[in-house]
Amino acid sequence: MTATPQILLVDQNSEQLQQLNEYLVGAGYRVRTAESGDEALQLLDSRKIELALCDLRTSARDGLTLSELIQHDYPAITRILIVNQQVLPEALEATAQGAFGILTPPFDRAHLLDTVRAALDAANQRRDQRWRAEIIARSPIMENLLDQARRVAVSDVNLIISGPDGSGKEQLAKAIHEASRRSHNPFEVLSCSDLPEQMLESELFGHSRGAFSGANSEQQGVLSRAQGGTLLLRDICDLPLALQAKLLTTLKSGRTRAIGSDKDEPVDVRVIASSQRNLEHAMLNGEIDESLYYLLNVVNLDVPSLQERAEDIPLLARHFLAQEASKQSRRVRNLSPGAIHLLGLSAWPGNVAQLKKVVAQAVSNSTSPVISESLISQAMDNQERVIPSFNEARAEFERRYLIKLLQITEGNVTHAARIAERNRTDLYKLLGKHDLEPSRFKVRRRRAKSDAAATQDRTGTQG
Repeated sequence: MTATPQILLVDQNSEQLQQLNEYLVGAGYRVRTAESGDEALQLLDSRKIELALCDLRTSARDGLTLSELIQHDYPAITRILIVNQQVLPEALEATAQGAFGILTPPFDRAHLLDTVRAALDAANQRRDQRWRAEIIARSPIMENLLDQARRVAVSDVNLIISGPDGSGKEQLAKAIHEASRRSHNPFEVLSCSDLPEQMLESELFGHSRGAFSGANSEQQGVLSRAQGGTLLLRDICDLPLALQAKLLTTLKSGRTRAIGSDKDEPVDVRVIASSQRNLEHAMLNGEIDESLYYLLNVVNLDVPSLQERAEDIPLLARHFLAQEASKQSRRVRNLSPGAIHLLGLSAWPGNVAQLKKVVAQAVSNSTSPVISESLISQAMDNQERVIPSFNEARAEFERRYLIKLLQITEGNVTHAARIAERNRTDLYKLLGKHDLEPSRFKVRRRRAKSDAAATQDRTGTQG
């Protein structure tokens, strides 16, 4: 069951504090009380508080300062301010800066409890989306993928994430970690393509002092560092077969041993493997250990290319612009309509990573608050571009046309074939040729909130 929310009451007026406490405890909430700002901070440090009700007249550390401090140091805590008419302007300023709302004495019990419930509901909604905060998307194909990812996260199974280079596989893995019961434990990443075999083995399993030449001290491997959390193995196809076999033994036994050590240690890690290659084909070609493949491939999530989620390009571009403007300390606020149009027409072979580089360069070269189409064009010209052959260009057009058909029809092949004026058999052949699976474009209808709440109660998982 979901734990009862814990509320902090801060009020220097002891009678008022007692009245509010009685109302909230009577409604079933767990309440902590403080008569000063300093006392409140001690409780914030030692208790898991979800909502703070602060009287702006609180002495020693005035309520507005306390509210701002909570906003800065404890951003997950929702704030309600208790005010009288004399401090109303300050309260309005605080609500503009993120406080949920204000209450004024004398208190109406029903209104107080309604306000508290609304504040906690808003906090739960924010928490519910934090797991996917690094993924900027609104396209149906991405919402469908994120819906799958959220359900997979709760199940705690190993999985494979496929997708083209630069599409955001690591961000999806991190989001799954954040949505899982492991979110309070480490998220570790190991690239299997960046290191020679001996160093990869050491990075994966760790080594004891003197295990090999140059091992002057003990080193913990990522399997141990990720204990209780999640390990992302990037480019799993590049992990040597000998290490794949050792990893398989480790995951099946739940125990790991550092190089040069004679002791096994327990390991509890969820493994996510990612690749831009088709891992089933790699397994059939002998590049992936068959048993390891089936151990990891409990679920396979496929991240679409940026072309397949073209609706997200303006959203991503503006997100990267805001990031880069802040990072580079540039007063750049928006992209011109022409710039957005040009971004939407581009092929993006490097996917989201390439889009981010283009926007970053345009921001660095901009001399006005709005990025022009010419700046985007210049930034794109500086990216590596290859003029395709006629056959490649025709195949690319074909693929984009099919993607648009599936997006419009939400994966309904019969409807898509009718629009394309082709029979279903021919269309299925074309979809197979371009490795497009209609089910990826189907939009799953969201369950009723009551069903979702019931599921959350059963799993005991939040955020």
